[in-house]
Amino acid sequence: MENIKTDEAGALASLQKKDTAIAALSAQAAAVPGRIKALEAALMSRKAALLAGREALATLQLRKKDAELKIAEADEAVRKHQRELNMVKDNDAFKALLSEIEGDKAAKDGLETEVLGLLDEMDKAAAREKELAAEFAAEEAKEKAEAAAVAEEGRALAAKLDEARAAREKAAAAISPALMETYEALRASRAGVAVAAVSEAGGRMSCGGCHMALTPQKALDVTKPGTLVVCPDCRRLMYHEKTLFGK
Repeated sequence: MENIKTDEAGALASLQKKDTAIAALSAQAAAVPGRIKALEAALMSRKAALLAGREALATLQLRKKDAELKIAEADEAVRKHQRELNMVKDNDAFKALLSEIEGDKAAKDGLETEVLGLLDEMDKAAAREKELAAEFAAEEAKEKAEAAAVAEEGRALAAKLDEARAAREKAAAAISPALMETYEALRASRAGVAVAAVSEAGGRMSCGGCHMALTPQKALDVTKPGTLVVCPDCRRLMYHEKTLFGK
């Protein structure tokens, strides 16, 4: 079979266009859940950064609280040793207590210096946490709006698909069963494209499916009214757009 002469050539080519459009709509609709997940993933990344910022601030707060407890302990140790000074009479014991007191005071000084450093770090961490919270709030609002828009797009695509499929079924029902059988078999084995318009460039024609150049005879045949020409390479049915549809 090299050529198919039929008054249904235009109807079959139109059906292919419908199926191609349906495939494109289906791909867009199938991509909607992934697009929404990508938006959610971006938001979760922002949230993770915010939680890390909050954790960093909480860690500094715990370190400050621990240092303050140790300062209180050092203070109490100083007071205890000072009370003990009044009760010792041995010179060596007195010196030992003085040394203990000096050690406690030095430890307290070190801890107070540490607290001052922690307060500075906490100020920076609090500012960063506030910045991250603002970024997350803005991103969350943006994500919700974009996700709602994508979901609405998905619903619109679903409606278009239903409409396109209904129109397709109606068009397919008007084509003879034998021609439909050939069409569906080709479509199944040729990535959804059974009928392809020929391409024209530089005075030469080629198959719109596999891009194989047409012989002069094939180029002549495909311009005949009501004619579908079988591509010798990919076996798709080729047609001439202007011949079938006048444009």
